[in-house]
Amino acid sequence: MNGVVTIKQLQFEYRLTASYSAEISNHSFTVMFVPKDSNRQKITSLAIAVKECHRYYMTVDSFGNEKIYGKITVPHRTFDVSISGVAQTGLDIYEEYTEDSFNAVLLRSQTALTQPGAKLKEYHRCLPLEKCDSDYEKALFVMRSLPQSFHYRKGVTSVHEKAEDAFALGAGVCQDYAHIMASLLRMEGIPVRYVVGMIPGEGASHAWVEALCRGYWYGFDPANNKLVDEDYIKVSCGRDSADCSVIRGSFYGCAGQEQSERITVNEI
Repeated sequence: MNGVVTIKQLQFEYRLTASYSAEISNHSFTVMFVPKDSNRQKITSLAIAVKECHRYYMTVDSFGNEKIYGKITVPHRTFDVSISGVAQTGLDIYEEYTEDSFNAVLLRSQTALTQPGAKLKEYHRCLPLEKCDSDYEKALFVMRSLPQSFHYRKGVTSVHEKAEDAFALGAGVCQDYAHIMASLLRMEGIPVRYVVGMIPGEGASHAWVEALCRGYWYGFDPANNKLVDEDYIKVSCGRDSADCSVIRGSFYGCAGQEQSERITVNEI
């Protein structure tokens, strides 16, 4: 299998800012953008700051994703979260698979966002995947073939776009590439994790997939047509993008909301 990596030290900062058109209060929130240790990476330092929140808590979901949650009771018009630290990456080319039959079934099954329609099924039928010797080779072939039929373009899809609809458009962003690749591999019966993380030079979160091959989770980035290597910091994973939503919450007040995120990743 391909995949030679070099150990790197990547300094990262994630900044989420939400602005409200009027004061809100009793603001309950959950933020999921905390990278954690794995076979591939080790988080050597981590700092978390939530404006106006003097105490927050940590929890872990069923996919092992770290979440920050808390409540801001005082009136406020901005919500600001900063998560920064250093990740040592390139420790391995895969993640170990911990036997979990429940999640394996979930990750082999299509979701509302990855469910194939006529166009994706036809594309899948035309791929000569029966000639591949292993699930790893199938995943590699799908990743390398997809750019011939699907192109990177911002502004043509939405955050709720389904794989079938994006594929019919013929263009989209990293989220769409990941949903489409997940759909195609699941049609082969291969468990797939949708992954959210960070890479240098992107300025925003990035999405890719991990496929379970020969007992290990291997990362594939179809948007960049490359194997996941030491330039990637993994943050969260799930069945699709809905499982990896960065922020959820509720508040009292009648206010509109604008939200932005900024990510920097630099080698040190």
